[in-house]
Amino acid sequence: MQKADIKKVLILGGSNQMVQIVETAKNMGFYTIVSDHAIGAPAKKCADSSHDISPADVLRLMEIGEAEKLDGIIAVFDDVTTWNALALCKRLRVPFYASKEQLESSSTIDKFMDYCRTFNISVIDEATLAGTVEEMNGKVLEFPVLLNSYTGKQRAYATI
Repeated sequence: MQKADIKKVLILGGSNQMVQIVETAKNMGFYTIVSDHAIGAPAKKCADSSHDISPADVLRLMEIGEAEKLDGIIAVFDDVTTWNALALCKRLRVPFYASKEQLESSSTIDKFMDYCRTFNISVIDEATLAGTVEEMNGKVLEFPVLLNSYTGKQRAYATI
């Protein structure tokens, strides 16, 4: 493969979970560039090149994108970097794997569950057991029960 034929992909975030993405992209023949503000981030070590730039710094990443003539950008789905990647892709006019609407439909549990219901996909309904541990004392649960705790910017809750 000639150098001009090699596709370049910018990977936002250098955490451990991104290592496999970098390795997979390299195995597929992509030139990998990782950007993360953390110096020595694990995914940077296996990438073809890297930058000590936060995935939130869209303006500086645009400069890299233009200089490198990127073919695509990857970010972990349902992470703040996904929104940065979408903005960056729009500005650089490169494809992205999700639309704004798709990101919005999965960005909160309520929207995601509503989206699933639109297509008759079963979801587990939520129920609030109690506001405090004291209120929970003595409550009887019907099994099976699936517990999920969530702490986000908008709220903190446990779902059943």
